[in-house]
Parts: sequence; C-alpha cells; structure tokens
Amino acid sequence: MNWLLVLLTLISAWIIVFFLAVTRLKSHVAPYGPALLIKTQIGVRTIERISKYKFWDYFITFFYYALPVFAAAGVLLLVYEAFLVLSIPRSAAPSLSYVLALPGINPAIPLVWGIVGLIVAVALHEASHGIAARRFGIPVRSTGLLWLIVPVGAFVEPDEEETKKAEPKVRAKIFAAGPGTNITLTVVFLVLSILVAYTFAPVAGAPVQGSILPSFHPGDVIQSIDGISIPNVTALSSLSFPPGTQVEVTLIRDGAHVTESVVYGVYVTAVLKGYPAYNAGIAPGAVIIALGGKTISNVTAFERDESSYVAGQATTIETYDGTSYHYYNITFASKYAYEVASGISSPGIPKDTPFIGIDVSIMGLTLFDQYAYLNLLKNPASAGPLGFFEYLSLPFHFELPLPGTMLSSIYTNPITLNLEYLFYWLFWLNFALGLMNLLPIVPLDGGYVFLNMPALQKNKRARDAIVAGFSLLVLFLILWELIGPRII
Repeated sequence: MNWLLVLLTLISAWIIVFFLAVTRLKSHVAPYGPALLIKTQIGVRTIERISKYKFWDYFITFFYYALPVFAAAGVLLLVYEAFLVLSIPRSAAPSLSYVLALPGINPAIPLVWGIVGLIVAVALHEASHGIAARRFGIPVRSTGLLWLIVPVGAFVEPDEEETKKAEPKVRAKIFAAGPGTNITLTVVFLVLSILVAYTFAPVAGAPVQGSILPSFHPGDVIQSIDGISIPNVTALSSLSFPPGTQVEVTLIRDGAHVTESVVYGVYVTAVLKGYPAYNAGIAPGAVIIALGGKTISNVTAFERDESSYVAGQATTIETYDGTSYHYYNITFASKYAYEVASGISSPGIPKDTPFIGIDVSIMGLTLFDQYAYLNLLKNPASAGPLGFFEYLSLPFHFELPLPGTMLSSIYTNPITLNLEYLFYWLFWLNFALGLMNLLPIVPLDGGYVFLNMPALQKNKRARDAIVAGFSLLVLFLILWELIGPRII
C-alpha cells in the first residue's frame, strides 16, 4: 500500500470537508486551527441531568483539596526524573515523539486504541468541568467534538462571563474537577485491566522473542531440548550440554509441534567496535566454547568466569563457528571506562570491572518471560516498589500491553484480549491526561487552580509572579528531560 498517497488523499479530503463545514455550517461548526469544533446541545442536556446529583459536591470538594497534594507529588516526580536523566547516555535520549501522548505521533501508542482512549479521557475530563460549573449555577453554553479527520477530543463551554464573576474558590473547583475525573478513571480502568488479566494463563515453555539463528522464529515456544523439559525461561540458564554439540529442540510454532536441530552453546550476539573481542576478530554468531580454558556451558558460567578477571588482565577465548574452532588472546578493558564513555557519569561498578565488548545469549536467543509478564499485568506490585511505573511503561517495550508475537505463549481469547487493550489504554491515557493537568503550570488546570487559590488573592501582582515562577520551573523540568541527555 502506498501510504504517502493515502496520506495525501486524506489531507486533500479533509481540506474540502473543512472548507465546506466552516462556510455552510457556521451555526454548528467553528474552526480550531486545522481541526473543527462541532457543537451540539446533546451534551448540554446530558450534563444538565447528571449534574443534579449531590454526589458531585463531595467529589469536586475532595479533588479541590487533594489536587495540590497530587500536584506537589507530580513536581517531585519531575525533580526526581531530572536527576535520573543525568545517567542517560546521549544515544538513549528520548525523542519528542515519545514525549507527546498522542496516537499517530507517539509510536508506543496504537492508533485505534489510542484514539478511543484519548476521546474518552478528554470527553469525560471536559464533561466534569461542565458538571462542576452547573453545581455552582453557571450555565453551559455548548458542548461538542474536536474533529481532525477522526475525533481527537471533546469540549465543554461554560458561560465565560458567569465564570469570571464567580468567586476564585469556585473557579478553582471547576478546574480541579477535570484532572480529578481522570485520576478516578485511572484507578477504575487499572482495576478493570488487572481483573481481565486474571483470565490469562501462561503456556509452559520458553518463548522466543528473537534469535540470530534462522532455526528460531519470534513467537516460538521452546518446550524441550534433547528430551529435557523446558517449563520456563529460567530452565534454560541451568542447562549444561557440551558447547558446540548438536541438540534437538522441540517447540510450538503456529500451534504445531516442531523439532529443530541446532548447535548448543553461548552465542556471541553483538560485538562492540574498538573493544577487545572486536580487536581480536571475534564475530557475531560464534559459540563460546571456553574462557581461560574453562568450559562455558551456559550464560551463568560465562558471567561467573568473566567476573573472576579484572581490567588489564589477559586470557584466551575458544569459539566454534559451526565448522571449525578458533582461539583468541584478549586483554580485558574496563567496563567502568566504557560506561563513562557512553555518557553515564557515575557508573555504580568498580573501575577494574572486566569488559570485552560482547553481548551473549544461550543459542543466540532473546527470550520472553511470560510468567513474570503476566504477574506484572495481574499485580504491578510484583515488580517491586516501582512496579506501577514498569506497568505504565509497557508500551515503550511492546506495541501493546500484550505483545503480538508473544500471544502464542499466553492462553487467551479475542474478547478478553481486546477488553485488556481497551481497559489498559483507557487507564494509560487517563493517567497521562490527569498527570499533565495536575501540574501547577498555566494554561493547564493545575495552574488555574493555583492561580485561583484564595490565599493568593490579596496581592494579585505577587500571585501572578508566584504562578509564573512555578509555571516556568515546571516547564523547565519537563523540557530538561528532553534537553538534559543531549547536552551532558
């Protein structure tokens, strides 16, 4: 498919629709940059009915008082991340596309689920502003959709003049309702996502995520090697077949049992230019037979024997390329010096830690631990104190919270799988939108709550200076996450 042609067609069609809408439907449609504001009274009537419940008074008041606490936590998180970026190598600096939580721009967010999640998050965020306004007797003039080829959001327009006349505390409560709703929805959809994850079960075996050997395909599930059962990824680390020997690997591929014959051993999967292994002539695909004369039967043995050396010490490596054996003399470099050169200012390792500049894995495999993954989906705390953030960062490791090629290692069905996608992205985008709007920076909701705090109203000049100062500080902390790794 010619995606450039599709894109040009969509843009051309949108220009035509945009022109016709703003010229022929002026009473219901208004331009908003390249997007269209499509106004409707249906939302106004819905907000009018929903806002009659007394529950909203408690909800709005709770988040009015809770929002400053959440905002302070958000700022502290940004400060913590500002120090973390000091250890990020320049080569690993995040791109702008990953910072913007917009489907179609952020490659970690799938287009369809991202649009659905964003519409729900924005629509309910805006609706809560309207509900809060009505609880204080302020009319809602219009509601509608923000449309840019596809729906990208929603809007609610409380009467601007009446809002300006309201007490500062009332205005602050109206602004606090938006992020308050997103926080509430974050918790609700997190719980639903976790409950759906409990319907998934792991397939016994070691799932293959990638390999340098053509014998293995992404999605394969290794179940035995030379008759020895492989119930999980950990079982591979304890194997001790003689390196360089032929073994029979039984696996599940596309629902069928398949047997592949491969050379067993610890494979070199990558070689770093300019470091000892590269300088000695070791190439990716080589099987390490021995290090310093000691047989290397698995990755644990390689790491143990390597750690017995120090930087500057010499040894020998024996490898096998499938047809012949090769012997190399190497002198260990310093891993500490390598990490400093990579941009890590303070590596937490001794300066004489040995390093030869290779990546290794058993049989050249990159594996997927379906048990740990499902434990994380069912209980984010299983990953430790920062488990929630690991759960939140799943899209940056896989396209969806359940990676497509790894579905063969998990028992599920299309209904629960799609429910998991739906609830996860509703959780994720509500969290992103709520967190962003908590921050005390104008023109975000948190900034306007700060601006309308009764304690700051006695001296409006000082108030404006304080809010502007905080806004600039928060903006700097956000931009620092992009700039910091690139200049250190």
